[in-house]
Amino acid sequence: MSKAFHSVPISIVVLSLFGAGFASAQSSDISPYSRYGIGDLQDQSSVLNFSMGGTGIAYHNDESTPFFINLKNPASYAYSFIPVEDSAGKGGLKMAAFEAGVQDNILSLTTQGQTIHSNNAYLAYVALNIPISKHFGLGMGLTPVSTTGYNITTSSYIDSTTPSKQIVPSSTAVQTQYQGIGGVNKVFVGLAWAPSKSFSIGGNLSYLFGNLTNEEDIYYPGNVSAFNSFKIENVGIHSFDADFGMMFNQKLWGDWSITIGATIAPSFNISSNYTLFAGPQFVNGAGVYTMDTIQDSNANGKIKIPLSYGVGITIKKGEHWTISIDRSGQNWSQYSFFGQTENLTDSYKWGVGLQYVPNKVYPKNFLQRVHYRLGFSYGQNYLDLYNTPLIDKSFSAGIGVPVGPSNPFNHPAVVNIGVQFGYLGTTTNNLLLENYVKIMVGFTFDDHWFEKRKFQ
Repeated sequence: MSKAFHSVPISIVVLSLFGAGFASAQSSDISPYSRYGIGDLQDQSSVLNFSMGGTGIAYHNDESTPFFINLKNPASYAYSFIPVEDSAGKGGLKMAAFEAGVQDNILSLTTQGQTIHSNNAYLAYVALNIPISKHFGLGMGLTPVSTTGYNITTSSYIDSTTPSKQIVPSSTAVQTQYQGIGGVNKVFVGLAWAPSKSFSIGGNLSYLFGNLTNEEDIYYPGNVSAFNSFKIENVGIHSFDADFGMMFNQKLWGDWSITIGATIAPSFNISSNYTLFAGPQFVNGAGVYTMDTIQDSNANGKIKIPLSYGVGITIKKGEHWTISIDRSGQNWSQYSFFGQTENLTDSYKWGVGLQYVPNKVYPKNFLQRVHYRLGFSYGQNYLDLYNTPLIDKSFSAGIGVPVGPSNPFNHPAVVNIGVQFGYLGTTTNNLLLENYVKIMVGFTFDDHWFEKRKFQ
């Protein structure tokens, strides 16, 4: 009798490396709101979470949805060991899961009676969940934390002063262009422990990396005696952080059960490098020329990311019905950039999600194997501009389509599709209203990749 390990498909390794390179360069945003803080914060969600109102703090693998990766709570990694009984009433199923998702954001930006449209697709996440034993599970992956992407042009009139200190009104508008690009991503590895079927705890150690670049250019069209100017700020981020979670499960009555979950990410300081380059420019038909350097500086410092937390509850009825409710928040009023505070406000988010599976084990037709999902979320962004809170509201829907044999435990694969319709912001006080449609598509592949197999 000999033993062999079932190797991991090479496509997973290639896709993981591709994802790391792609995520370090991508920018998923075309939003002026991403100019503030560390950019537009990305929800850490797989397609299942995305389709169910962003919920998942109290959601884990079981017989109803045995194969998926939950990015909302590291305590969920322990449930990759599915307690499926065989004909003798014994057994369990150790299935490693690989999942990747892409997202497309379709935005409509409205302010002061003007509307523009944009469309941008990007890699949303890559993740792997490995059952180590009946009580331990390992998770790892790559996800974006925040993104920056905007291009804004404004016009204003700036009066000039003569040597005799006489004010000369300007007859030509001065144009100021603001541009930003970049983002912060993280690679994480997590471990979860479930000493019993009722309780699990877990944590992630993450490495954050990325660059945020903001540029401001001032042009004086029609004034040949004036030099244009530019200012380029770049923040490079390379640092570690950690987050933790727990889950508690309890049978209620009949086939009803409840799970309560909680997560916390302590406040931490990101190690960062800040550079500033500024000076005058001259523009002619041949191009743009830098005339001089007003400032060229470099500094190392810290960006303080405040504490975040979340609580959730999930109620299930057998293998058919699941409802989840989450509440999360982060104390952004305690944020600081190189020791300087910014006018940010504490954020919060409520989410409600519903899933229905007609009959995945003994289906009468293919549609009974499909997972049907709905969700709703409501929250407040960390920006509070002109004393106007920015509300983010969305509705979501999605499906999980099994691929392969009707037996869900025989080399299963699932194609998950989710869509969100919502808005962020307001046109009050000359602010910006973002109406969006977000589409996420993910693929989950499961197999006994790390389990020893015996053969003659």
